[in-house]
Amino acid sequence: MRVSPFFSAITGRLYPLVLLLNLALLPLRGQDAPTPPSPPAPSTPPPALPVTVSPTDDALRYVGRFDRSDPKGPRCAWSASSVTVHFFGSALNVLLADTGDDFWEVFLDGQPTGAIEIRPDQTLYPVAAGLPAQEHTAELVKRSEFHVGVTQILGFQLDAQGKLLPVPPRPHRIEVIGDSISCGYGNEAATKEEKFTPKAENATIAYGALAARQLDADYICIAWSGKKLWPNNSILDYYDRVLPPGDGAAWDFSSWQPDVVVINLGTNDFGMTNPDGPGWVAAYRALLVRLRAQYPNAAIYCTLGTMLGDWPADRKPASLIRGYLTGLTGEFQAAGDTKIRFLDFGTQKPENGYGGSWHPSAKTHQLMADQLVKTLRQDLGW
Repeated sequence: MRVSPFFSAITGRLYPLVLLLNLALLPLRGQDAPTPPSPPAPSTPPPALPVTVSPTDDALRYVGRFDRSDPKGPRCAWSASSVTVHFFGSALNVLLADTGDDFWEVFLDGQPTGAIEIRPDQTLYPVAAGLPAQEHTAELVKRSEFHVGVTQILGFQLDAQGKLLPVPPRPHRIEVIGDSISCGYGNEAATKEEKFTPKAENATIAYGALAARQLDADYICIAWSGKKLWPNNSILDYYDRVLPPGDGAAWDFSSWQPDVVVINLGTNDFGMTNPDGPGWVAAYRALLVRLRAQYPNAAIYCTLGTMLGDWPADRKPASLIRGYLTGLTGEFQAAGDTKIRFLDFGTQKPENGYGGSWHPSAKTHQLMADQLVKTLRQDLGW
C-alpha cells in the first residue's frame, strides 16, 4: 500500500503519533481555551486626528457577524471579520477595544501593511499616515479566532482634510465552515512544534481568505479550532450565533447570502478514532439540507484536507471521508441539486513545510487557495 506523503514526513510512525496528540490538544477541544502569552510592553498611541468617524457610519463596510446592540460600536468574534474604510485623506486611525489579545491585519489599498496588536490599556491605533492626499481604501481584518477575544470597533479618525467615501461593493461572497485549518491555526509559527499563540494565527492568509481576495469576494469564516461535525463538540452548536458561545443574538441568515459555501470539517472527527459511519454521514446530510434551506442559490463544496491521510492503515481516515463525501454529493446531485460538489484538497506535503502543531503552512494554505480559485472559476465562471 502506498503511504501518503503527509505520513512519511519523518522516519517510522512518530509523525502520525505526534499529529494525533496535537489534534487531541487543539484549542477548546474541551472547554478550556489556550493560555495566551504574556502581553508585550504597551506601545505609544498615535497622535489623535481631528475628523472623527462614528463606528456606525453607513459609509463603513462591515463583513462578518457583528453584534450591533451596543451603541458604542459593533462587536465581533469570528475569524476574518472585517471593516473597510474608503476615504479621501492622508492619515487614518482606528479606535478598538478587546476582551483579550486579538490581532488585526491592515490592508491599505489592497496591500497588507502589518498587524495591530490590541492592548488592554490602549484604544487608539494608527492605520495609515503620511499618505498622498487622495482616495484610499483601508481594510481591517481580525486575524485570530473567537477565544482570543471579542473586538469592539469604537470609531475612526481622519486628518483635517479627510472625508469618508462609500466603499465599492464586491461582486462575490464566500462562506467557510471549518475548524483550526480554516482559522489559520499556526500558519505563521516558526516550527511545527510550536503550540498555539494568537500572534502565530493569521486568518487573512488561511486558504479561504486568500481565495476570496483573489476572486474579489466578501468573506465570512465560521470556524473554531478543535471543533467537529458530529457526534459531540460540534461547530454546528454555535453556527447560528453572532458571538459564540453564549445566549446572545442569533444570526440572521437572510442578511448575508453567500454565492459559495465551503465546508471543511472532519479532521477532528477522524483524528483519533473513526466515528460511527452512518451517524456521521447522516449529520453531514442534515447540514447540507440545512444549508440549502438557508442558502437556496449557493454552490456548496464538501471538502477534504489537508491534515489527514490514510494512516493508520486499519482506519484510513482520508479515504473513508472521501468515500462518504463523494457518496453524499452524488446523492444530492442525483436528486437534482447539482450545485453541491466534492473538492479534495489532498494531504499536505513535507516539502511545503508545516505550521504550528503540524497544521498547514502558509505555503500549503496558498496552494489550497489556488485550487479553490481554479475550481470556482471553472464551475462558476468567476
